[in-house]
Amino acid sequence: MVNNDWKMWQENKLREQKIGEWTSRFEKADGNSREWQNVYRAYLQSDVWKEKRRQVLDRANGKCEKCGVILLDPDVHHLTYDRVGGNERLDDLKVLCFPCHRKADKQRDRETDERRTDSYYQARLHGFATRIYGDMWWYEKDHEEVEIEFIKFLYKRYCEEYGLEFDPHLDPESNIDFIEFWNQILNGEG
Repeated sequence: MVNNDWKMWQENKLREQKIGEWTSRFEKADGNSREWQNVYRAYLQSDVWKEKRRQVLDRANGKCEKCGVILLDPDVHHLTYDRVGGNERLDDLKVLCFPCHRKADKQRDRETDERRTDSYYQARLHGFATRIYGDMWWYEKDHEEVEIEFIKFLYKRYCEEYGLEFDPHLDPESNIDFIEFWNQILNGEG
C-alpha cells in the first residue's frame, strides 16, 4: 500500500515537472510565431499531450463533439491556447471531425483577433485618459464621456493625416469619412 502511494506520488511529481517544462518552453517562444509553432509540434508528440488527448478522446466516445459523426481519425481541437503545455482543462479541448475542426480553428482565430483588437483599443483609451486626467480617471470620470473624447481625438488625428476637415459635431451614422475611420479603428489599424 505504501509503495503504491509512493509510486503515485512520484508519477504525479514527474508529470508536474514535464508540464512545467512545456509551459516554460511555450512562455519562452511567446511572441515568436515560428518558434511557438515548433514548440507546439514537439508538444503534440509528447507524453503529456498524448495523455490529455486520450482523456478527451475517451470523453467523446469516438464521435465528433460538434456534429456527432463517428470518427476513424479524430482531431483534438484547442478552444484556446491560454493553458497549452499540459495545463489544458478538458473543457479547453474538443474532439472534432476534420471539417468541424477547420471551422473551429477559423472561429478561434477570429475571436482571438477580436480580443487582441479590443485589448489594443482599451489600452489606447486607458493611456489617453491617464495622460489627460491622471491615474484616478477611472474613478473620477464618466467612462462614456472619456471614450467620446478619445474617439474625437483619434478622428481629429485621422482627419489631419488624410487632409480632411474635422467636424467635432458630425453625425457618426452618416459621415462617410467617420465611418471609414471607425472601421479602421475596429480593425486595429487606426
